[in-house]
Amino acid sequence: MSFTKTHALAIILATGLSQAVALSQSPLPQTESSLSRNPALVRDWANRLLANDPKVRATAEADLVQVGRGSFPLLRRFLDPEHEDLQVVTFQIIQRIGPPAIPLLVDLLRHESVSIRRGAISELIDLVPHTETIQPALRRALRDEDPIVAGDAARALGALGKRASPSVGALVKTLSYEDPYVRVYAAEALASIGPSAASATRVLAEALADPIPGVRWAACEALASIGPAAQSAVPQLIEALDDEFLYVRIFAAGALGSIGPKAQSAREALRAAADDPALRDEAEWALSRIAGIKSGAPVASQVVPAPSGAPPLQTTVVQTGNPPVDWDTTTGRHIVWSVALGNETYGRPVAAGDAVYVGTDNARRMNPAYQKDAGVLMAFQAKDGQFLWQDLAPRVERGLREFLLPSTTSTPYVEGNRLYYVTAECQLRSLDTQGFRDGANDGAYQDEVFQDNAAADIVWELDMCGRLGVFPHEATRSDVAPVGDLLMVSTSNGLNEGHTRVPSPRAPSLIAVDKHSGDVVWRAIGAGTQVLHGQWSSPVAANVNGRMQVLFGGGDGWLRAYDAGSGHEIWRFDGNPKDARWLPRPGVLSRSFIIASPVFAGGRVFVAMGQSPEHGNAPSLIHAISPSGQGDVTASRLLWTSREVGRVVATPIEKDGLLYVGDVGGWVYCLDVATGTLVWKHDTYGAIWGSFLLAGDRLYVGNEDGTMTILRTGRRKELLGEIEMDGALYSLPSLVGDALWLTTSKRLYLIATKP
Repeated sequence: MSFTKTHALAIILATGLSQAVALSQSPLPQTESSLSRNPALVRDWANRLLANDPKVRATAEADLVQVGRGSFPLLRRFLDPEHEDLQVVTFQIIQRIGPPAIPLLVDLLRHESVSIRRGAISELIDLVPHTETIQPALRRALRDEDPIVAGDAARALGALGKRASPSVGALVKTLSYEDPYVRVYAAEALASIGPSAASATRVLAEALADPIPGVRWAACEALASIGPAAQSAVPQLIEALDDEFLYVRIFAAGALGSIGPKAQSAREALRAAADDPALRDEAEWALSRIAGIKSGAPVASQVVPAPSGAPPLQTTVVQTGNPPVDWDTTTGRHIVWSVALGNETYGRPVAAGDAVYVGTDNARRMNPAYQKDAGVLMAFQAKDGQFLWQDLAPRVERGLREFLLPSTTSTPYVEGNRLYYVTAECQLRSLDTQGFRDGANDGAYQDEVFQDNAAADIVWELDMCGRLGVFPHEATRSDVAPVGDLLMVSTSNGLNEGHTRVPSPRAPSLIAVDKHSGDVVWRAIGAGTQVLHGQWSSPVAANVNGRMQVLFGGGDGWLRAYDAGSGHEIWRFDGNPKDARWLPRPGVLSRSFIIASPVFAGGRVFVAMGQSPEHGNAPSLIHAISPSGQGDVTASRLLWTSREVGRVVATPIEKDGLLYVGDVGGWVYCLDVATGTLVWKHDTYGAIWGSFLLAGDRLYVGNEDGTMTILRTGRRKELLGEIEMDGALYSLPSLVGDALWLTTSKRLYLIATKP
């Protein structure tokens, strides 16, 4: 999942907008020669695509997508490396056109511009299975002098899975490419092909000695996928169990288990590896497979008494405050104060006591002694925005390039003088809310690098990668759901960097942690090998008929309910149609996963299906479920399904018998809770991520373009206002009384009616 956006830089061609709109009503020229005779038309369309008005842009893009192949001559004109903004928009249109654009993209793979070739191969990755017949072009791209083009060509072949078996030989040759990340992607592509890549075993075994750890563990993945036919690599895999990098050791154990009984000679080394907590699950699984036992790992590692009297975590609490609807960042109207954050802020602000906390990146460099990229959690004084302290999560050396988003996305949970959150580097931390300002180093954790008054005091830390073998994909994203003395947290376990398979299928997707010690009480594997991309949904606790359930939306599109005390699965619901395929591109119904948190309200559970916003919007689904069943309740407990919505990232909101949903296409939907019937919808003209707040009878909806739309709740749509902010609105605002805490991508605001 990418959390960045390329914004238009400027309108680069100057003609009147009214003329552009008028000309757009006539058919597009179908040939290069006709375009040459009418250059004004090219300029006018370019102006429409880069217009300041989002409605004009959206209409122009939709027109070109509808024309399809007929727009190719015009689109070629827009692929000008000199104008990056127009180039980006053009590739977005090609992406929406989909498979019919494959011939154009294949031609662009020979373009003299590196940026054009990069754009073309990037789009081809997600056009599976329609790319099966263009493998010769993809194999040719493996030899491109640009490593990004060559690496993405390997990814495009990997996306084909076993269909790419004719390209095994070319991928084996690519394992010697100079750039290490091309080698990584080549090995991961061989892993996706599976047993048909057995002829690559020798070269993959040699790759276990590659100087780059990422290549070594990708080779382990490929050998695991080949299975018993990779028996000749057992000696090298045994040596890899002692590799200095954790993931190489984990994946080597997994490969030995996949080889099975033919890896008998590895038993002693695996028993020794099982002494390492991070390797234990994988090593024990491998030993069982070598012994001929097919059973998987248990879902729960420990059973404890269920919490009693713990209140459920409400995801759609009706706030009763009265925040403004007409603030202005330019004039300062209703802006009590604001402070600069990082360059990419996705964290939700949380006000507790005298402080407000928010996750961001390290662009402000508040600690002069640490100037590198990192996720940070900042604490500010609530009354005036004065900086108090920050918690840094420095990059963890995992043997691969820095593939995780260096920005804290987790919403902190504050209880008394303790704060709990997930860092950008996949660590669950407990902090003292006073930092080191109280002069004490609290808790068992005593190794803070920085212990000055502006530093965080870590009470305990759980490294979910180093302790649990988790392989997070692109970002670690989970809010912390408290249930009694337990903290429920998603681990973000997901795909490898090449997006071909789950490298840690037996690592947990969801864990329950003792809030006092940081010890893992139970763990649930959940999606396992079936993760489609990442796992970024936050768990929610729900008291269902006196039993505390933990609802968790998985990276495979299944919603699972776990007993809060033991971690045993109670029921599960498949949010995807059985015949749906994974199609991570805009405009098509796809097998999807769950990013928005499930909603428990009025005895029902609502779950919306989505994908990473970078995949664009497309038809999607939202379901209403009764949470009272056992086992697979996909058919037996479904109350209704709505197909009105697009892909959803923001958690929906229920109020007074209505359900409000915002999608990546920028639409807000009002649905009837009882039936799922559409009551009304509203277009905000910008992707809605997580900025979706209910305050009294008002719905605050922020989008990626920085527009805050305010709607009246109820069965009659009423637009109360539209406010332009200084940056993208990604995260959920917080409301305390009449005060609204709001983050853009770059700033934190306190918005309230001034006395």
